[in-house]
Amino acid sequence: MAILGLNGSPRKGGNTDLLLRSFFKGVASTGETGEIIDLCALSITPCQECLSCFADGNCVINDEMQGIYPRLLSAGGIVLSSPIFFYGVTAWAKAPVDRSQAIWARKYMLKDPSLGPEAKKRKGYFISVGGTKGEKMFEGSILTAKYFFDALNAGYDGELLFRKVDGMGDILKEPGALEKAFAEGVNFAQSAR
Repeated sequence: MAILGLNGSPRKGGNTDLLLRSFFKGVASTGETGEIIDLCALSITPCQECLSCFADGNCVINDEMQGIYPRLLSAGGIVLSSPIFFYGVTAWAKAPVDRSQAIWARKYMLKDPSLGPEAKKRKGYFISVGGTKGEKMFEGSILTAKYFFDALNAGYDGELLFRKVDGMGDILKEPGALEKAFAEGVNFAQSAR
């Protein structure tokens, strides 16, 4: 079952990017297939709350999000990864989360059986870093991830969070961080089978 990673980091080689890629090396080591989508390389318009998706479960905005919908719905596991910007996920991560309102509409408004209680359950995982030591730094982002995963019939099955990691490559100064990401990728892939 394929594992899909949504990379909300705008920095290639940045802390969140390094963790996500190490996680996916763990996924690959199990023989599972994985794909990372670098969201900052795409043009995804924010949700316009037109509610057109309530009619048929499809978003009317014709942009690169249209290519992500089928991958979200076919993945066995979904990994959302984003650094913290002002105590939330980045705009690159938030736009596809908000555009998943169309999938939410299929599940809750249109009662699509492929997303119902008897449908395939997926796994969800959240990876994030933040530059401060704030006690509540991840709370809003965790809630965002949980409700995003819920729309996709995915649980919130794990997280990898690091505080006080801000400068480019600072995660490399955290003892065992990349190894932990690799191990979490192995565990996630095995549990998503």
